[in-house]
Amino acid sequence: MKLSKQPGFMASLSSDPSKIKIAIIKAKFNYEITEEMENLAIDRLKELGVKNISSYEVPGSYELPYAANKVIDNYDGAIVIGCLIKGETDHYEYISNSVSQAIQDVIIESKKPIIFGVLTVKNYDQAKARIKNSITYAENAIEVICNF
Repeated sequence: MKLSKQPGFMASLSSDPSKIKIAIIKAKFNYEITEEMENLAIDRLKELGVKNISSYEVPGSYELPYAANKVIDNYDGAIVIGCLIKGETDHYEYISNSVSQAIQDVIIESKKPIIFGVLTVKNYDQAKARIKNSITYAENAIEVICNF
């Protein structure tokens, strides 16, 4: 199956996106960013034919790996969505590194793709400018799930 290359660059798919099940796990912290990201990802998944999409919310990005680990067995893949904005303390560094590594651990353990949609930015304006990346997260999820 050949998909549109807009707005991303997707390869041909080996299987039908309408047959896959995807979970989206979203952090509520920085909700005005993550909510828009989730909506864009869902819209793109639907445009590309995905019919079975489930959404989950957790308090913050630090809880994303736990939730992903709990639900991934019921899905072909997942997208985790969060937004970490650097502050005046080292908290941002610890959370960013921990979440990245923990999501990678869930991927390895579950042997299922989890697209890392956690923005790690210096300020709110950078976060707003990157919301549209969630369209690519949706495309990446489909491409990996349908081809591997």
